[in-house]
Amino acid sequence: MRERVMGTELLTVLPPGETAAVLGWLRQVEAVFSRFRTDSDVSRANAGGRVAVSDLFLLVLAEACAHQERTGGLFSPFLGAELARLGYAVDFDSVGVADPAPRPAATDSTARPRVHLDHEHGTVRLPAGVAVDLGGFVKGWSVQAAADALRCGRGLIDAGGDLVAWRGPADPPWRVGVEHPLRREPVGVLELPRSAAVATSSVVRRSWPSATGGRLHHVIDPRTGEPADSDCLQATVLARNLATAEVHATCLVILGTAEGPGWLAERDPTAGWLTVDREGAVRHSPELPLERAA
Repeated sequence: MRERVMGTELLTVLPPGETAAVLGWLRQVEAVFSRFRTDSDVSRANAGGRVAVSDLFLLVLAEACAHQERTGGLFSPFLGAELARLGYAVDFDSVGVADPAPRPAATDSTARPRVHLDHEHGTVRLPAGVAVDLGGFVKGWSVQAAADALRCGRGLIDAGGDLVAWRGPADPPWRVGVEHPLRREPVGVLELPRSAAVATSSVVRRSWPSATGGRLHHVIDPRTGEPADSDCLQATVLARNLATAEVHATCLVILGTAEGPGWLAERDPTAGWLTVDREGAVRHSPELPLERAA
């Protein structure tokens, strides 16, 4: 099945009834977390004040905050205002040439802001000037949750290239291509273990022109409040959990090809990684099950 949800293409290889359940679940998540729907929990929370939100919103935001702390703030769920300032304030298909507003004096968002999550009363309160954006994180989280709920003998759920795949011991392995951000031919093909999550973060996919020249993109470095400016154009992470893989791929793009792999090895020695730099050079972890393109 192919459908459009969460601003991206959904591909599933599942029994028909389970496919419908996955699509319904992802549409439910989208309704809660979209920055572009005025009635979503995210939009209402970002409007300010103490706001009643769903248990789902509180659960996912709390998990995102835990990842923020674990990564030392390199991943942040509180970059919605920065994205809006850079022109990504509407659905990506509607983003045009951006004339970014002046950057505020204080831009370091690596520290968690004073966000009040009240699980008992189901409310959230954000400080003035802070806006939630859970974008790729909630996509990965929700796809992983769907896969965990199903776990039929063999299946795959792919949301815009970020996927969870699993199989039985006698089933042939899933083989998935890794797109090259600068060339038509793929980087190569990953042969996945029995249960795997693959996430890719790229500064090429979601980019848009700036009125001052050049291009902007959606991977924001919380240390500067600006689009990441490392030598890494794209990072792919193979891990056991898709939300975690999403976080780690984003951090690799922010840190760059020299610093990123060592940083990841300290936090998840079992994760495989692949990076593509601005010159198109491909690097990957030694044990990554990658069949390189000819």
